[in-house]
Amino acid sequence: MRSFGWFAAMGPLAVLGLLAAEQSGPSTTRYRIESKTQQTVDLSSVQQPNQVTNTVQVAIISVTLADTVGGKTLHAVIDSLSTDLPIPGAAEAAQSAKNAWLHGLVDNWGRVKIVKTSADSNEMVGQLKASLQRFFPVVKPGGKQGDSWIDTTHVDSRTPAQAVKSTTVTTYTLGGGAQYGGATATKIDAVSTTTGAGTIENPMAGPMELSLTDQSTEVFYVGSNGLYLGGTTQSSVKSFVTMAMVPNPIPVTATRSTTVTVHK
Repeated sequence: MRSFGWFAAMGPLAVLGLLAAEQSGPSTTRYRIESKTQQTVDLSSVQQPNQVTNTVQVAIISVTLADTVGGKTLHAVIDSLSTDLPIPGAAEAAQSAKNAWLHGLVDNWGRVKIVKTSADSNEMVGQLKASLQRFFPVVKPGGKQGDSWIDTTHVDSRTPAQAVKSTTVTTYTLGGGAQYGGATATKIDAVSTTTGAGTIENPMAGPMELSLTDQSTEVFYVGSNGLYLGGTTQSSVKSFVTMAMVPNPIPVTATRSTTVTVHK
């Protein structure tokens, strides 16, 4: 999963330079990002039934891109964020994340570096900060239909509740013309594998160690002006959680479906 705690994995927020689009000034686009997750915790090692949780998270984010040397600046503002995740403090963190912002840089391939946020102590904002580093598809300059390329992303996610390092290897393939959201687009397909490990602070169980793998299939749609129009992500996650009070690692599996659309 692109994020390892509350903030669910999402598709990229924009595509830069795919069709050599020119931008005369700053451009702002709002995106609606909906993520549905089903998680199963295998508690057989402690003679308990499996714990199954279904959650939905919806974020609306305004993303402003502006030209700079070597790429673009990115300024993202959280217009709204909702979650039904049954974790103490999750709903409050989502509500207080409204109007928080994240600022960063995007290179000419679409790689993102977030350099500053307005609310590092908010768990939701911290998860979004980690996720944004991976959401832009890395686009090969001058690519043509049928071309494929591989990119590797390293993310060090640190929030009040967790510290997780991950590596994602993604193979992108540039497709042909398509329709998405009523607009003509270029399609980009991607498959990725993520491995990660770190620690989670659980207020009830104490510190826990986490290891995970994530297999994802993604589809991105890009308009003729280079603007990301939306896309989908399907993820399958396998992880193990280790804690002092349980003798064996606890298996956790999850499936996640994410849809991104332009929000008007």
